[in-house]
Amino acid sequence: MPRTRNRNAVASATVDAPVALRSPNPVMGLQRNIGNRATGQLLARAPATKDQGTVHIGKLPAIKILGGNAGDWANQEPRTLEITSKKGKHSAALERLSEDGSKIPKLKVTTPISQSGQHLDFGSVELEFGRARIDGYTVDGNVERWRAVDIETLRRTTISHKSGI
Repeated sequence: MPRTRNRNAVASATVDAPVALRSPNPVMGLQRNIGNRATGQLLARAPATKDQGTVHIGKLPAIKILGGNAGDWANQEPRTLEITSKKGKHSAALERLSEDGSKIPKLKVTTPISQSGQHLDFGSVELEFGRARIDGYTVDGNVERWRAVDIETLRRTTISHKSGI
């Protein structure tokens, strides 16, 4: 005699079985871990401004980079380091260095590594320029632009801390 199955038993077994659906979308993973409300609050916040890095010249205070080509130096060697920064305590000294044309022994730039792919990289590139000259210092309101030119030496150090998503 053939064996008959109870339809209700099959249906309840299917409903109770855990479903292992995983989305490759990192936001969906975050939502699974912290919930709808917390994910919504996180996404609703104003985006963080992109950190462009800092410049250190001798005893001057650290200069926060607003723009320029410092990030390009991580993988290539343009002829000139171009920096846009906010005017501050360092500005008068930068202007003097630009006017007198003398070489500075060391200029150190720290810039974050750009983000790409499925990994977050919390690292940075430290660039140490030796025997460079500050040139082309200009001010427009609260923003200054200047260049490091005639660079004699360059030392690159990459510090990388990757995290997979």
